[in-house]
Amino acid sequence: MSGTAPHLEVGLDEDAQLTCVGVRIGGWERLSTPQRIRARVESVEGMRRFGGGAVGLVFASGEVLVFVLRADPAEAAVALLDVLRRHEPGRRGTRVAVTGGSAGPRSGAEAVAESIRMLRGGNRRDHEAAFTFLLSDLLHWHVRDASPMPRFQRVRGEAFGPDRWVWPADAPPASARRVGRAPVRPRRGLPLTRARDHAAAMAELRRILRVRPGPEPLFALGECHLRLGERRAAVETWRYLLRRYPLTLAAYPLMDLEELDDVARAYLSDGLRIVRARPALAAQPERFEHDLLLALATRAYRRGRQRAGDRLVNEAAGVYPAGAAPLRVLAVEAVRRGDREGARRLLDAALARAPDRRSRGGRGRSSPLGKSEET
Repeated sequence: MSGTAPHLEVGLDEDAQLTCVGVRIGGWERLSTPQRIRARVESVEGMRRFGGGAVGLVFASGEVLVFVLRADPAEAAVALLDVLRRHEPGRRGTRVAVTGGSAGPRSGAEAVAESIRMLRGGNRRDHEAAFTFLLSDLLHWHVRDASPMPRFQRVRGEAFGPDRWVWPADAPPASARRVGRAPVRPRRGLPLTRARDHAAAMAELRRILRVRPGPEPLFALGECHLRLGERRAAVETWRYLLRRYPLTLAAYPLMDLEELDDVARAYLSDGLRIVRARPALAAQPERFEHDLLLALATRAYRRGRQRAGDRLVNEAAGVYPAGAAPLRVLAVEAVRRGDREGARRLLDAALARAPDRRSRGGRGRSSPLGKSEET
């Protein structure tokens, strides 16, 4: 496994989910070469017996192995931990990290890289335990209430990269209570971001982040980058925000600014799952879900997947029937196919839905996805 992220081709539909399981073999430095080979073979055999999904790829470098499974990440994480608790790994101090992503080549490679990042670091407790199980923040949120899951402890700090959750947990139960955080709403950044001098606002936001890290100043920092025309910096800021605070729902639609299709779709799909599970995180959950569905539909049409695009548009119309945006998306797709007459009829129907228009002038309205909906 080289220092560059691998290009994944796992033979899956691009919308399918995959699970990456990283394993760091305990006591590696004390093993002879034959013992190291045997330890690797045992890890591979154990993963194949796990039964949580077919192993598509295996990457190995020293004591680290990463398995790419054709499985849903949440289901695989619950089943894998259950198996490990009943049949402990043979090497004490083994670390197991689980992440998930879509089957796209870029997002799949990022899931592999994240599982490796989680294996870094460690402490004395890791060597005392038979094994340590690590989950990414978003994946832990998906599985935390599953009945077989024990109590995990959050691990924070720059030394560990993005926040993650660890089992066994050292802290007493009281410290593991989930503390509610006021949701960050779209288009409600800090007042500083409305100042003319966005560069000065950015300097102030960075000062705030050094003193009091949190999702609100990170969200506002991305807005400053975008208003200064620094689109790539804005997207990277919001991606960092979502790695640290994956329940910051307002940032998920902004990932539609990402040009890489499989990466953007992975974020949009995550946002869709979260708003459906926790609608209270959004000011207008139906409208929010509607906008995410249309963003996914637009990307499906661009890839020539008309049936998938039609299905997503129909879902969006069902979630928020009063909106005219589905008709505009269909009109753009009709133009792409060369059906100008059909596009004209769709636009006429969209214009008839006046309540969905914020302005009656000739300018397109700004959508929550940060793009003009002008056709």
